[in-house]
Amino acid sequence: MTSFTSSLLSVGILLSSMFVTIGVMFVLLKHRDSTVKLPVDRDQLQRIPAFGLQQEIQDLQINLIASMLMGVLVVCLPFAVNSIQAHITVGKFPWMFAITSMLGLSYCGYKTWKNFSKLTKLRLGHTAEIATANELIGLQALGYQVFHDIQADGFNIDHLAIGKNGVFAIETKGRHKQHKDNKNGGKDFQLAYKDGRLHFPSWTETKPIEQATRQATWVSQWLTKATGQPIFASPVLAFPGWFVTSQTKPPFPILNHKQLVKTIPAVRTQTLTQQQVDAIVYQVAQRCLSKSEVGK
Repeated sequence: MTSFTSSLLSVGILLSSMFVTIGVMFVLLKHRDSTVKLPVDRDQLQRIPAFGLQQEIQDLQINLIASMLMGVLVVCLPFAVNSIQAHITVGKFPWMFAITSMLGLSYCGYKTWKNFSKLTKLRLGHTAEIATANELIGLQALGYQVFHDIQADGFNIDHLAIGKNGVFAIETKGRHKQHKDNKNGGKDFQLAYKDGRLHFPSWTETKPIEQATRQATWVSQWLTKATGQPIFASPVLAFPGWFVTSQTKPPFPILNHKQLVKTIPAVRTQTLTQQQVDAIVYQVAQRCLSKSEVGK
């Protein structure tokens, strides 16, 4: 085997390791884009404070990591090519190293798949919560106090709206829209509540209802203890981007995020005085600001 051929083969062996993770990512992206889509258009969402800076910081973090990896690659690649070429030339290919490398690449491919799946879910949840937070700005204009991402005992409350007609623990759920359900130009992207279950076009769920109820109960107990007054928090379940209907009466509001501003002021769960509202807002603000309060 000529020197040029062995060098070419050595480089090909090294580059193939990068193509494994790139190939896995490509296949996963194509599969995701062909089967599901986000329920709301991210470009249509109102920009949150420092959104541009956040994007720049994330881009720079990725560039820094890429630069460090490139530095390692630039230093190691010539030595690795020379080592592989030497083994090919003498006809003693290091099969033990090759097998170890293949096992390592398989693990990296598996981790890439797992992390991509988790990233897809986090991206969906983040988009849904931003969409809901955007709509809740309208409640603030009506005099409500709105808080986001309140840390509880091992979980978080997505949104908390406090007004004179009560306290509302809003749980936001992001659900991808399946392309296979889009039979009538999007009209099939409907979610219906019926007899304690959430009926999507391709599946049904009950856990979001149970979670919203459980978290509102926690808020009620916490605020009652913190303020020294009986406080009842009403659960609200929001599904951004879905057309929500009810075939039977739901136990609490289950709706599209764009219905929040119109629905919540019409719900009368508990009549609160301004003094009670101030006391509740103080306790929630303290929990949001102080890490020492988390878990208490």
